[in-house]
Amino acid sequence: MPLVTPFADLGPSVRLIGLKSMRGPGCLLLLVVLLLAGSASAASSGPPPGMAFIPGGSYKPLYAKEATNRAAQPTFMDVMQVTNGEFLAFVRAHPEWQRSKVSRTQADKNYLTHWLGDLELGAKAPVNAPVTLVSWFAAQAYCEAHGKRLPTQDEWEFAARADTTRADASTDQAFLRLLLEWYTKPATTALEDVHSGMINVHGLRGMHGLVWEWVHDFNSTMIAGDSRSDGSLERQLFCGAGSLLAADVSNYAAYMRFAFRSSLQGNYCVSSLGFRAAKSVTANAKDTNRSGVFTTPYDLPGEWRTQDGKPVTLAGLRGKVRVVTMGFTRCKFACPRIFSDMQRVETALGADADRVGFTFLSIDPQNDTPARMTAKMAEMKMNPARWTFLTAPDATVQQLAVAMNFKFQLVEGFFAHSNLIAVLDENGRVLHREESLGADIEPTVRTVQQQLSKR
Repeated sequence: MPLVTPFADLGPSVRLIGLKSMRGPGCLLLLVVLLLAGSASAASSGPPPGMAFIPGGSYKPLYAKEATNRAAQPTFMDVMQVTNGEFLAFVRAHPEWQRSKVSRTQADKNYLTHWLGDLELGAKAPVNAPVTLVSWFAAQAYCEAHGKRLPTQDEWEFAARADTTRADASTDQAFLRLLLEWYTKPATTALEDVHSGMINVHGLRGMHGLVWEWVHDFNSTMIAGDSRSDGSLERQLFCGAGSLLAADVSNYAAYMRFAFRSSLQGNYCVSSLGFRAAKSVTANAKDTNRSGVFTTPYDLPGEWRTQDGKPVTLAGLRGKVRVVTMGFTRCKFACPRIFSDMQRVETALGADADRVGFTFLSIDPQNDTPARMTAKMAEMKMNPARWTFLTAPDATVQQLAVAMNFKFQLVEGFFAHSNLIAVLDENGRVLHREESLGADIEPTVRTVQQQLSKR
């Protein structure tokens, strides 16, 4: 089951119930029974057609040597990857996703180029082979059209540890060698039928050996090697990058997956990259989130709230040239420096700064309440007539982060994230990006002034 080497074609809870009155083995036994009962109940009701039940649990991630185990929630997952035939039915029903009509903001020029036409597959795209050359946005739209979503990285990695007989074969060297053999074999002309994939103990086929797969939060993958110095590229690009050390580089198959994800952008279409859908066992807003087609980030749906608690949409930001960043107010390293750089831009613009919006978009909705954002603005002595702080639910933030090519990852309670100062025109088109801390502000200032001169 050969797989294209990925880098060749890439361009530029059950809640822990308090039980405070109980202690000792009896409490532990009761907790285990409750966990098993919850999973058994979900499994006994039966997964949706074409899906398998994944019980969930904890696992050790590749990154962060000192990290505690991460949790994967119980979920349903497609038994096999989405096929060319299934995706063809989708684009027939949703013509905006046909090859000749899709926006370049949502899929690059490689989108479905192995098909003969908008509605014709051809010899290079067998009907039962996994669909590839589809972007994250296209994969997500397909899932949403079917009442599903892309699996999270935790869900996918937890399920992918399984072999044919064990839920966790991640430390079995024979299994890891098999994965590496699959990952490094050259591809055949056409991909194999999805039914040919190895079936694991969960009932999932082809988790390894056919194609790589999109995950919902692919942009949370950021890897730094533990031999890098404090001046390394990763430490310049990522706030908190010191926590992104690989946990087990000897598991090179997993390392390849994470490295591949870290190289992706949401509109990339890669010949070795497909997807399968997931669905939460319990009601979950992620399963019903609708992204829609967009030209600029301002077209994205979802409600945000300002530092004053006022509800707004990104469309409401239209009409002004804006200097924008993303981050979280608890950040002690990169975000204060980014704010400082933006304030330097504000000062350099002089009186013209009154015509510009300076906007902070939080990636930490659990902590960045309107009160906390107001306090941060006061601490930084920001003029509320010019500055706007915004927060939104996780799914809404994730959509924007992918659209802005912004990476962030929650590691032990804090975020590692890429650095960003972007200039957007009055319709939300990104005109300029700066991704290094303490960089020369002149290009940013010049871009803003050029836009102001046109108005």
